[in-house]
Amino acid sequence: MDNIYKQHQPQGGNDLYLKLKDGDKVRLRVVSEPAVTLFKEGDKPRYAWIMWNRELKKPQIFGAGVSIYGQIADLVEDWGDPTTFDITIKRTGSGQTDTEYSVVPVKQSNDLTEAEQAEVDKINLPQACKGKWLKDYVKDGKLPAPISDGGGQYATSVDEVAPMPSDADAPIDLDSIPFN
Repeated sequence: MDNIYKQHQPQGGNDLYLKLKDGDKVRLRVVSEPAVTLFKEGDKPRYAWIMWNRELKKPQIFGAGVSIYGQIADLVEDWGDPTTFDITIKRTGSGQTDTEYSVVPVKQSNDLTEAEQAEVDKINLPQACKGKWLKDYVKDGKLPAPISDGGGQYATSVDEVAPMPSDADAPIDLDSIPFN
């Protein structure tokens, strides 16, 4: 008889987004800084990261609330930058009141290969999650437009998302922008 842990894996397939169900436990590498999103006006912001899914061997976007954000942030003090080690996220519960997540660092972690990093670089996280980089929110204090108020729908595949521009941090030449 096959082991149940080999029969059931967290939802994957061709999904760009990682969705955990009750009992799922997945090993990931945080490979981006967080982005912040807002579903509707008045909601608490949510956070999103590009994660390298070790089991599926592909990048996925993982969105979460303040609980997971806080657990990842707590690891920084003892473990350093979360992009330098793997984590395991486990979900228990299936309802709004009984669902809990645990985030645990993994002692032995491998860096991404060049080919894996190339797959990660295809994803423009703020565009994919209809949000903005958390560092930009911290600077200006303005949340992104709520998705339900015209922010649009999430992308469903990497092909629907424009890659991150290679000069994203380059200075902007205002003279090249056609103002009306």
